[in-house]
Amino acid sequence: MRYFFNFFLTSILAMSCMNVHAQNYPVYNNFYVNPFFYNPAEAATDFSYIYLTHRQQWTGVEGAPQLSSISFNTLLNETRAGVGGKVSSYKRGILSTTDITLSYAYGVPLSKTNWLFFGLSGGVISNGIDLTKVTDPNDPALANYLSNNIQPVANFGMLFRSASGLNLGVSLPQLFTPAFNASSNFGGTAVSPFDNIFITAYYRRKVEGKIVSRTKRGVRSRVKTSDANAPLELYLNYKYSAAGNSQFEVLAKLNLSEYFWLGASYKLPYGFTGNLGFNYQRFTLGYSYEPGGQPESGFSSGTHDIILGIRLGDQKKFKRVIPVLRSTLNANPAERHTARFQETVEDPDNITRDESAKKKYYVVIRAFADFTQADAFKKKLISDKYNAEIFYYAKEKKYYVHLLETTKQSDANEEVKNLKNYTKLKEARVLIVTGSK
Repeated sequence: MRYFFNFFLTSILAMSCMNVHAQNYPVYNNFYVNPFFYNPAEAATDFSYIYLTHRQQWTGVEGAPQLSSISFNTLLNETRAGVGGKVSSYKRGILSTTDITLSYAYGVPLSKTNWLFFGLSGGVISNGIDLTKVTDPNDPALANYLSNNIQPVANFGMLFRSASGLNLGVSLPQLFTPAFNASSNFGGTAVSPFDNIFITAYYRRKVEGKIVSRTKRGVRSRVKTSDANAPLELYLNYKYSAAGNSQFEVLAKLNLSEYFWLGASYKLPYGFTGNLGFNYQRFTLGYSYEPGGQPESGFSSGTHDIILGIRLGDQKKFKRVIPVLRSTLNANPAERHTARFQETVEDPDNITRDESAKKKYYVVIRAFADFTQADAFKKKLISDKYNAEIFYYAKEKKYYVHLLETTKQSDANEEVKNLKNYTKLKEARVLIVTGSK
Protein backbone atom coordinates (compact mmCIF):
# COMPACT_ATOMS: atom_id res chain seq x y z
CA MET A 1 0.00 0.00 0.00
CA ARG A 2 2.81 2.40 0.92
CA TYR A 3 4.59 1.56 -2.37
CA PHE A 4 1.44 2.39 -4.29
CA PHE A 5 1.08 5.69 -2.44
CA ASN A 6 4.70 6.60 -3.21
CA PHE A 7 4.18 5.64 -6.85
CA PHE A 8 0.99 7.65 -7.11
CA LEU A 9 2.34 10.76 -5.35
CA THR A 10 5.60 10.74 -7.31
CA SER A 11 3.72 10.36 -10.57
CA ILE A 12 1.40 13.24 -9.73
CA LEU A 13 4.34 15.49 -8.85
CA ALA A 14 6.18 14.63 -12.05
CA MET A 15 3.15 15.16 -14.24
CA SER A 16 2.31 18.43 -12.50
CA CYS A 17 5.81 19.79 -13.09
CA MET A 18 5.75 18.57 -16.66
CA ASN A 19 2.44 20.31 -17.25
CA VAL A 20 3.83 23.54 -15.90
CA HIS A 21 7.08 23.52 -17.83
CA ALA A 22 6.40 21.29 -20.79
CA GLN A 23 2.98 22.52 -21.77
CA ASN A 24 1.10 24.87 -19.48
CA TYR A 25 3.74 27.52 -19.03
CA PRO A 26 2.19 30.59 -17.42
CA VAL A 27 -0.74 32.21 -19.21
CA TYR A 28 -1.02 36.01 -19.32
CA ASN A 29 -4.33 37.32 -20.65
CA ASN A 30 -2.84 40.83 -20.56
CA PHE A 31 0.11 39.82 -22.73
CA TYR A 32 -0.80 42.53 -25.27
CA VAL A 33 0.10 45.19 -22.68
CA ASN A 34 3.54 43.68 -22.12
CA PRO A 35 4.60 41.14 -24.81
CA PHE A 36 7.91 40.75 -22.94
CA PHE A 37 6.13 38.20 -20.74
CA TYR A 38 6.32 35.68 -23.60
CA ASN A 39 9.30 36.79 -25.68
CA PRO A 40 12.67 38.09 -24.37
CA ALA A 41 13.26 39.83 -27.73
CA GLU A 42 10.56 42.31 -26.65
CA ALA A 43 12.83 43.67 -23.89
CA ALA A 44 14.04 46.58 -26.07
CA THR A 45 11.14 49.01 -25.53
CA ASP A 46 11.19 52.76 -26.19
CA PHE A 47 10.62 53.48 -22.47
CA SER A 48 11.61 51.76 -19.23
CA TYR A 49 8.67 49.82 -17.81
CA ILE A 50 7.81 47.99 -14.62
CA TYR A 51 4.80 45.67 -14.74
CA LEU A 52 3.06 43.86 -11.91
CA THR A 53 0.48 41.23 -12.75
CA HIS A 54 -1.73 38.78 -10.89
CA ARG A 55 -3.91 36.00 -12.28
CA GLN A 56 -6.49 34.12 -10.26
CA GLN A 57 -7.64 31.18 -12.35
CA TRP A 58 -10.93 29.36 -11.77
CA THR A 59 -12.21 31.46 -8.87
CA GLY A 60 -14.12 29.34 -6.37
CA VAL A 61 -12.18 26.16 -7.08
CA GLU A 62 -9.98 25.04 -4.20
CA GLY A 63 -6.30 24.86 -5.15
CA ALA A 64 -6.88 26.66 -8.45
CA PRO A 65 -3.78 28.12 -10.11
CA GLN A 66 -2.55 31.56 -9.10
CA LEU A 67 0.17 33.48 -10.94
CA SER A 68 1.92 36.63 -9.73
CA SER A 69 4.87 38.32 -11.40
CA ILE A 70 6.87 41.51 -11.61
CA SER A 71 8.99 42.46 -14.60
CA PHE A 72 11.26 45.24 -15.81
CA ASN A 73 12.48 45.93 -19.34
CA THR A 74 14.02 48.78 -21.29
CA LEU A 75 16.09 49.75 -24.30
CA LEU A 76 19.54 51.02 -23.35
CA ASN A 77 19.50 54.55 -24.72
CA GLU A 78 21.42 55.24 -27.95
CA THR A 79 22.25 51.54 -28.33
CA ARG A 80 20.67 48.54 -30.03
CA ALA A 81 20.42 46.50 -26.84
CA GLY A 82 17.64 45.97 -24.33
CA VAL A 83 17.65 44.36 -20.89
CA GLY A 84 14.96 42.99 -18.65
CA GLY A 85 14.17 40.79 -15.71
CA LYS A 86 11.22 38.88 -14.31
CA VAL A 87 10.29 37.23 -11.02
CA SER A 88 7.17 35.09 -10.92
CA SER A 89 5.38 32.78 -8.53
CA TYR A 90 2.98 30.11 -9.76
CA LYS A 91 0.83 28.20 -7.24
CA ARG A 92 -1.56 25.33 -7.91
CA GLY A 93 -2.80 23.06 -5.15
CA ILE A 94 0.05 21.99 -2.89
CA LEU A 95 2.65 22.80 -5.57
CA SER A 96 4.40 26.12 -6.14
CA THR A 97 6.98 27.30 -8.64
CA THR A 98 9.19 30.36 -8.41
CA ASP A 99 11.45 31.53 -11.21
CA ILE A 100 13.87 34.42 -11.59
CA THR A 101 15.22 35.34 -15.03
CA LEU A 102 17.31 38.08 -16.61
CA SER A 103 16.98 38.95 -20.29
CA TYR A 104 19.11 40.53 -22.99
CA ALA A 105 17.87 41.61 -26.43
CA TYR A 106 19.70 43.00 -29.45
CA GLY A 107 18.23 44.63 -32.54
CA VAL A 108 19.60 44.58 -36.08
CA PRO A 109 18.26 47.26 -38.46
CA LEU A 110 17.18 45.69 -41.74
CA SER A 111 16.21 49.03 -43.29
CA LYS A 112 15.08 52.47 -42.20
CA THR A 113 11.74 51.09 -41.05
CA ASN A 114 12.34 47.41 -40.24
CA TRP A 115 14.29 45.73 -37.44
CA LEU A 116 15.05 42.18 -36.29
CA PHE A 117 15.50 41.57 -32.56
CA PHE A 118 17.02 38.56 -30.81
CA GLY A 119 16.44 37.86 -27.13
CA LEU A 120 17.75 35.41 -24.54
CA SER A 121 16.67 34.89 -20.94
CA GLY A 122 18.35 32.85 -18.27
CA GLY A 123 17.86 32.17 -14.59
CA VAL A 124 16.75 29.59 -12.05
CA ILE A 125 13.48 27.92 -11.23
CA SER A 126 12.46 26.28 -7.98
CA ASN A 127 9.56 23.93 -7.23
CA GLY A 128 8.08 23.64 -3.77
CA ILE A 129 5.37 21.80 -1.85
CA ASP A 130 3.11 23.18 0.89
CA LEU A 131 3.83 20.58 3.54
CA THR A 132 1.06 21.95 5.78
CA LYS A 133 -1.47 20.47 3.33
CA VAL A 134 0.18 17.04 3.13
CA THR A 135 -1.04 14.14 5.28
CA ASP A 136 2.45 12.70 5.85
CA PRO A 137 5.15 15.41 5.40
CA ASN A 138 7.84 12.86 6.28
CA ASP A 139 7.04 10.65 3.30
CA PRO A 140 10.24 9.70 1.39
CA ALA A 141 8.58 10.61 -1.90
CA LEU A 142 8.28 14.21 -0.77
CA ALA A 143 11.86 14.33 0.46
CA ASN A 144 13.06 12.91 -2.85
CA TYR A 145 11.11 15.53 -4.79
CA LEU A 146 12.44 18.41 -2.72
CA SER A 147 16.05 17.21 -2.57
CA ASN A 148 17.14 18.73 -5.88
CA ASN A 149 14.38 20.93 -7.22
CA ILE A 150 16.39 24.04 -8.20
CA GLN A 151 17.20 23.97 -11.90
CA PRO A 152 18.44 26.37 -14.58
CA VAL A 153 15.89 27.85 -16.95
CA ALA A 154 16.33 29.72 -20.23
CA ASN A 155 14.28 30.83 -23.22
CA PHE A 156 15.02 32.35 -26.60
CA GLY A 157 13.03 34.64 -28.86
CA MET A 158 13.10 36.51 -32.16
CA LEU A 159 11.02 39.50 -33.21
CA PHE A 160 10.55 41.25 -36.54
CA ARG A 161 9.33 44.81 -36.00
CA SER A 162 8.20 47.26 -38.67
CA ALA A 163 7.40 50.96 -38.43
CA SER A 164 4.14 50.10 -40.21
CA GLY A 165 2.98 48.44 -36.97
CA LEU A 166 3.49 44.82 -38.03
CA ASN A 167 5.28 42.58 -35.51
CA LEU A 168 6.14 38.89 -35.95
CA GLY A 169 7.64 36.90 -33.10
CA VAL A 170 8.62 33.37 -32.14
CA SER A 171 9.98 32.13 -28.84
CA LEU A 172 11.10 28.90 -27.22
CA PRO A 173 10.05 29.15 -23.55
CA GLN A 174 12.10 26.14 -22.42
CA LEU A 175 15.65 25.74 -23.72
CA PHE A 176 16.91 23.54 -20.89
CA THR A 177 15.45 20.09 -20.39
CA PRO A 178 14.17 19.79 -16.83
CA ALA A 179 14.82 16.56 -14.94
CA PHE A 180 11.86 15.59 -12.76
CA ASN A 181 12.94 13.77 -9.66
CA ALA A 182 11.46 10.39 -9.06
CA SER A 183 12.15 7.48 -6.76
CA SER A 184 14.62 4.81 -7.72
CA ASN A 185 11.80 2.85 -9.26
CA PHE A 186 11.21 5.42 -12.02
CA GLY A 187 13.31 6.88 -14.77
CA GLY A 188 13.75 10.60 -15.45
CA THR A 189 11.28 12.48 -17.57
CA ALA A 190 12.67 14.93 -20.11
CA VAL A 191 11.29 17.22 -22.75
CA SER A 192 12.79 18.86 -25.82
CA PRO A 193 13.29 22.64 -26.19
CA PHE A 194 11.07 22.42 -29.28
CA ASP A 195 8.19 20.76 -27.42
CA ASN A 196 6.84 24.25 -26.72
CA ILE A 197 6.85 27.07 -29.26
CA PHE A 198 5.09 30.41 -28.96
CA ILE A 199 4.33 32.21 -32.24
CA THR A 200 2.77 35.64 -32.40
CA ALA A 201 1.78 38.19 -35.02
CA TYR A 202 0.30 41.54 -34.12
CA TYR A 203 -0.44 44.97 -35.50
CA ARG A 204 0.24 47.90 -33.19
CA ARG A 205 1.16 51.16 -34.88
CA LYS A 206 2.47 54.28 -33.17
CA VAL A 207 0.91 57.62 -34.09
CA GLU A 208 2.24 61.05 -33.25
CA GLY A 209 0.57 63.19 -30.63
CA LYS A 210 -2.05 65.80 -31.65
CA ILE A 211 -2.49 69.43 -30.76
CA VAL A 212 -5.54 69.70 -28.49
CA SER A 213 -7.13 72.28 -26.24
CA ARG A 214 -6.82 71.68 -22.50
CA THR A 215 -8.11 73.62 -19.51
CA LYS A 216 -6.00 73.67 -16.38
CA ARG A 217 -6.87 75.81 -13.35
CA GLY A 218 -9.27 77.82 -15.44
CA VAL A 219 -6.70 78.58 -18.15
CA ARG A 220 -7.34 77.13 -21.59
CA SER A 221 -4.28 76.33 -23.70
CA ARG A 222 -3.25 74.24 -26.67
CA VAL A 223 -0.85 71.39 -25.93
CA LYS A 224 0.54 68.44 -27.81
CA THR A 225 -0.51 65.02 -26.56
CA SER A 226 2.03 62.24 -26.15
CA ASP A 227 2.50 59.64 -28.85
CA ALA A 228 -0.09 56.86 -28.72
CA ASN A 229 -1.13 53.68 -30.49
CA ALA A 230 -3.50 53.64 -33.45
CA PRO A 231 -7.19 53.08 -32.56
CA LEU A 232 -7.20 49.40 -33.56
CA GLU A 233 -4.73 46.72 -32.49
CA LEU A 234 -4.89 43.07 -33.60
CA TYR A 235 -3.08 40.06 -32.11
CA LEU A 236 -2.75 36.42 -33.18
CA ASN A 237 -1.07 33.85 -30.92
CA TYR A 238 -0.31 30.19 -31.39
CA LYS A 239 1.08 28.12 -28.54
CA TYR A 240 2.34 24.82 -29.83
CA SER A 241 2.70 21.98 -27.35
CA ALA A 242 3.98 18.50 -28.10
CA ALA A 243 1.90 17.34 -25.13
CA GLY A 244 -1.16 17.79 -27.31
CA ASN A 245 -2.83 20.85 -25.82
CA SER A 246 -1.89 23.54 -28.32
CA GLN A 247 -3.79 26.83 -28.22
CA PHE A 248 -4.77 29.45 -30.78
CA GLU A 249 -5.88 32.92 -29.73
CA VAL A 250 -7.07 36.02 -31.57
CA LEU A 251 -7.46 39.35 -29.79
CA ALA A 252 -8.70 42.79 -30.84
CA LYS A 253 -8.07 45.94 -28.83
CA LEU A 254 -9.90 49.21 -29.46
CA ASN A 255 -8.28 52.37 -28.12
CA LEU A 256 -11.29 54.60 -27.54
CA SER A 257 -9.06 57.47 -26.40
CA GLU A 258 -5.56 58.02 -25.11
CA TYR A 259 -6.89 57.10 -21.66
CA PHE A 260 -9.19 54.10 -22.17
CA TRP A 261 -9.39 50.88 -24.19
CA LEU A 262 -11.67 47.86 -24.60
CA GLY A 263 -10.75 44.47 -26.01
CA ALA A 264 -11.92 40.92 -26.53
CA SER A 265 -10.23 37.66 -27.42
CA TYR A 266 -11.19 34.15 -28.37
CA LYS A 267 -8.97 31.31 -27.26
CA LEU A 268 -9.28 27.80 -28.62
CA PRO A 269 -10.43 25.57 -27.03
CA TYR A 270 -11.51 27.70 -24.04
CA GLY A 271 -13.62 30.53 -25.39
CA PHE A 272 -13.97 34.30 -24.94
CA THR A 273 -12.13 36.76 -22.70
CA GLY A 274 -13.03 40.40 -22.11
CA ASN A 275 -10.45 43.15 -21.57
CA LEU A 276 -10.42 46.78 -20.54
CA GLY A 277 -7.79 49.21 -19.36
CA PHE A 278 -6.78 52.75 -18.55
CA ASN A 279 -3.77 54.96 -19.25
CA TYR A 280 -3.02 58.01 -17.16
CA GLN A 281 0.25 59.86 -17.52
CA ARG A 282 2.90 57.24 -16.66
CA PHE A 283 0.52 54.58 -15.34
CA THR A 284 -1.34 51.74 -17.07
CA LEU A 285 -3.99 49.53 -15.50
CA GLY A 286 -5.47 46.54 -17.34
CA TYR A 287 -8.06 43.89 -16.44
CA SER A 288 -9.33 40.77 -18.17
CA TYR A 289 -12.05 38.27 -17.32
CA GLU A 290 -12.73 34.73 -18.51
CA PRO A 291 -16.29 33.49 -17.88
CA GLY A 292 -16.79 30.72 -15.35
CA GLY A 293 -18.12 28.34 -18.00
CA GLN A 294 -14.57 27.60 -19.14
CA PRO A 295 -13.45 24.90 -19.64
CA GLU A 296 -17.01 23.63 -18.99
CA SER A 297 -20.30 25.10 -17.79
CA GLY A 298 -20.44 25.85 -14.06
CA PHE A 299 -16.80 24.88 -13.51
CA SER A 300 -15.86 28.07 -11.62
CA SER A 301 -16.74 31.69 -11.00
CA GLY A 302 -14.35 32.82 -13.72
CA THR A 303 -10.72 33.81 -14.11
CA HIS A 304 -9.41 37.28 -13.31
CA ASP A 305 -6.23 38.95 -14.59
CA ILE A 306 -4.97 42.37 -13.54
CA ILE A 307 -1.85 44.23 -14.62
CA LEU A 308 -0.34 47.50 -13.42
CA GLY A 309 2.36 49.21 -15.46
CA ILE A 310 4.63 52.14 -14.63
CA ARG A 311 6.61 54.01 -17.27
CA LEU A 312 9.94 55.37 -16.08
CA GLY A 313 12.20 58.12 -17.40
CA ASP A 314 12.42 59.63 -20.86
CA GLN A 315 11.97 57.97 -24.21
CA LYS A 316 14.93 55.89 -25.36
CA LYS A 317 16.46 56.07 -28.83
CA PHE A 318 17.46 53.07 -30.88
CA LYS A 319 20.88 53.47 -32.49
CA ARG A 320 20.30 53.34 -36.21
CA VAL A 321 22.67 52.99 -39.11
CA ILE A 322 24.10 56.45 -39.77
CA PRO A 323 23.09 57.43 -43.31
CA VAL A 324 25.45 58.94 -45.85
CA LEU A 325 25.11 62.69 -45.54
CA ARG A 326 25.01 64.57 -48.82
CA SER A 327 26.63 67.43 -46.93
CA THR A 328 29.88 65.48 -46.72
CA LEU A 329 30.05 63.80 -50.14
CA ASN A 330 32.41 66.17 -51.94
CA ALA A 331 36.11 65.41 -51.73
CA ASN A 332 38.97 67.72 -50.76
CA PRO A 333 37.05 70.42 -48.90
CA ALA A 334 40.38 72.12 -48.21
CA GLU A 335 40.47 73.26 -51.83
CA ARG A 336 37.55 75.56 -50.98
CA HIS A 337 38.91 76.63 -47.60
CA THR A 338 39.52 80.15 -48.90
CA ALA A 339 36.05 81.08 -50.01
CA ARG A 340 35.57 83.11 -53.13
CA PHE A 341 33.40 85.39 -51.03
CA GLN A 342 36.44 86.55 -49.13
CA GLU A 343 37.96 87.87 -52.34
CA THR A 344 34.87 89.94 -53.16
CA VAL A 345 33.82 90.97 -49.72
CA GLU A 346 33.77 94.62 -50.77
CA ASP A 347 30.98 93.91 -53.25
CA PRO A 348 28.44 91.45 -51.75
CA ASP A 349 26.40 91.56 -54.95
CA ASN A 350 29.14 89.58 -56.65
CA ILE A 351 28.43 86.59 -54.45
CA THR A 352 24.71 86.58 -55.09
CA ARG A 353 23.80 83.38 -56.89
CA ASP A 354 22.20 83.48 -60.33
CA GLU A 355 18.62 82.55 -59.73
CA SER A 356 16.13 80.98 -62.02
CA ALA A 357 12.40 80.83 -61.78
CA LYS A 358 12.69 77.31 -60.41
CA LYS A 359 12.52 76.83 -56.66
CA LYS A 360 15.75 75.98 -54.89
CA TYR A 361 16.04 74.34 -51.50
CA TYR A 362 18.98 75.18 -49.27
CA VAL A 363 19.90 73.21 -46.16
CA VAL A 364 21.04 76.14 -44.03
CA ILE A 365 22.67 76.05 -40.63
CA ARG A 366 22.91 79.71 -39.65
CA ALA A 367 22.27 83.19 -41.03
CA PHE A 368 24.50 86.23 -40.49
CA ALA A 369 24.15 89.92 -41.22
CA ASP A 370 27.93 90.20 -41.47
CA PHE A 371 29.88 88.34 -44.15
CA THR A 372 33.03 87.99 -42.02
CA GLN A 373 31.13 86.06 -39.36
CA ALA A 374 29.46 83.88 -41.99
CA ASP A 375 32.84 83.10 -43.57
CA ALA A 376 34.37 82.21 -40.21
CA PHE A 377 31.51 79.80 -39.49
CA LYS A 378 31.86 78.33 -42.97
CA LYS A 379 35.56 77.60 -42.31
CA LYS A 380 34.65 75.82 -39.10
CA LEU A 381 32.16 73.60 -40.90
CA ILE A 382 34.69 72.83 -43.64
CA SER A 383 37.19 71.78 -40.97
CA ASP A 384 34.50 69.37 -39.73
CA LYS A 385 34.34 67.86 -43.24
CA TYR A 386 31.12 69.51 -44.35
CA ASN A 387 30.55 71.06 -47.78
CA ALA A 388 29.82 74.51 -46.43
CA GLU A 389 29.00 77.40 -48.75
CA ILE A 390 27.62 80.92 -48.34
CA PHE A 391 24.52 82.22 -50.06
CA TYR A 392 23.61 85.90 -49.89
CA TYR A 393 19.85 86.25 -49.90
CA ALA A 394 19.20 89.79 -51.10
CA LYS A 395 15.53 89.66 -50.12
CA GLU A 396 16.43 89.28 -46.44
CA LYS A 397 19.89 90.89 -46.68
CA LYS A 398 21.48 87.96 -44.88
CA TYR A 399 24.37 85.60 -45.54
CA TYR A 400 23.21 82.01 -45.18
CA VAL A 401 25.76 79.29 -44.47
CA HIS A 402 24.38 76.18 -46.08
CA LEU A 403 25.50 72.60 -46.67
CA LEU A 404 23.31 71.53 -49.55
CA GLU A 405 21.61 73.19 -52.53
CA THR A 406 19.05 71.16 -54.47
CA THR A 407 15.94 71.48 -56.58
CA LYS A 408 14.32 68.50 -54.79
CA GLN A 409 12.46 69.32 -51.60
CA SER A 410 12.54 65.67 -50.50
CA ASP A 411 16.34 65.61 -50.62
CA ALA A 412 16.58 68.79 -48.56
CA ASN A 413 14.07 67.56 -45.96
CA GLU A 414 15.83 64.21 -45.63
CA GLU A 415 19.20 65.91 -45.17
CA VAL A 416 17.84 68.17 -42.45
CA LYS A 417 16.34 65.18 -40.66
CA ASN A 418 19.62 63.26 -40.83
CA LEU A 419 21.67 66.23 -39.66
CA LYS A 420 19.39 66.69 -36.65
CA ASN A 421 19.36 63.00 -35.76
CA TYR A 422 22.98 62.05 -36.34
CA THR A 423 25.08 65.23 -35.96
CA LYS A 424 25.41 68.19 -33.62
CA LEU A 425 23.88 70.51 -36.21
CA LYS A 426 20.45 70.54 -34.59
CA GLU A 427 19.65 73.99 -36.01
CA ALA A 428 19.61 72.74 -39.62
CA ARG A 429 16.56 73.79 -41.61
CA VAL A 430 15.33 74.22 -45.18
CA LEU A 431 15.32 77.62 -46.86
CA ILE A 432 13.11 77.84 -49.95
CA VAL A 433 14.12 80.44 -52.55
CA THR A 434 12.12 81.19 -55.67
CA GLY A 435 14.33 82.82 -58.25
CA SER A 436 13.36 85.50 -60.78
CA LYS A 437 13.89 85.18 -64.49
